[in-house]
Amino acid sequence: MSANASARALQSKGSLMRNLKHFNPKFPVQTVRNPELRTMDQLYDCFYKYARQLISAQINPNITLETRKMVESELKVVIPLATDFKARLNMTDSNGHIRMGRLLEAVDIVAPCACYMLNREDLSLKTFETGTLPRMFVTARFHQTSLSHGYGLSPYRDIVLRGKVTWTSDNKAEATVNVIQNRSEFLTARLVFSSLDGTNTSQKLPTNQLLPVTPIEKFLNQQRHEANTTRPTVPELGAIQLPVVQEGEQQMSSTIVETATIAQPEHENPYGSVFGGFLVRKGLETAELCAKMFARTPLRVASIDDAEFLKVVKIGSILKFSAFICNVDNKEKKFQISSQLEVYNTESNTFELCDRFLFTFETKEEINLPQLVPHNMQEFVAQWKAKNIAKAN
Repeated sequence: MSANASARALQSKGSLMRNLKHFNPKFPVQTVRNPELRTMDQLYDCFYKYARQLISAQINPNITLETRKMVESELKVVIPLATDFKARLNMTDSNGHIRMGRLLEAVDIVAPCACYMLNREDLSLKTFETGTLPRMFVTARFHQTSLSHGYGLSPYRDIVLRGKVTWTSDNKAEATVNVIQNRSEFLTARLVFSSLDGTNTSQKLPTNQLLPVTPIEKFLNQQRHEANTTRPTVPELGAIQLPVVQEGEQQMSSTIVETATIAQPEHENPYGSVFGGFLVRKGLETAELCAKMFARTPLRVASIDDAEFLKVVKIGSILKFSAFICNVDNKEKKFQISSQLEVYNTESNTFELCDRFLFTFETKEEINLPQLVPHNMQEFVAQWKAKNIAKAN
């Protein structure tokens, strides 16, 4: 980069920071909020205080589970970007857009709290400090979520996250979180949680069940039941033949980008392990590095297509995030990236797979990127999965 280009970049960044810091909204700022609308800080305080108590709690066999309405799990949380400068900087990238990784982190804290709302002991309370059982809700899956409209969110207006439980099974619950700004909905995320014993995480616990009331709720509940219980088909892995890389193609492994870090106490969830939202954000940021180095053009993440959480990650663990391009569609100006987390096992001196993610990136520019050729089973499966998700959309 030339000296003039560097100076322009610094000037642009300085301008952005000044705008974020000194921006005075030209619209009324809501200073007195509905008591049911909590800030993220208030939710964190409630969540951490309550969940910490679960670790040492004892199950009360006299407390019975209940069937409850969907509305009784509803939770509304605000990210106060209009009035909180620090929140604004934390949520904004260098281009002045909302950081999708940060937004997914916030979603992953509201969603389990909606599950706790469904299981709170006293329905007359609007918080969940007391629950029916010492269960803990752990992220099991992040369903496909379109993020394109999220770039329309303003960093100068409050963002409201509305979460509610939309499906339950014996020991699982799915929470749906809507991201709203200025009364418009920008994206919807659905996360599945496993209900575990807070005192013994190897044991699953039952959860309160949903009672759909309105026709819309019944339709939604049936739709989510099918989405969460239908097993995906798998490719014929034994039929793979290693292809030869031809002109206009590139070996998939040549696009790999890796980052490493240590799980610190600041990444800890209320249960003492690493927060799932942090892992999603780091997986996305690694995929974004991979995307920028591969495409070399302005781009943005269009969707999170899948996220599987396979193991609990301990604080102090060495984390290795890796990402590679697995599918390219030049016509649609999109490509998909497989990202994963591996944790270092000190006993075996190896990295073990913990989480898998799949993201779609898009660009407004015309692209002529090489097609990717898989050369091992992991790459083949990632490409097969990406292509099938692309066809479904």
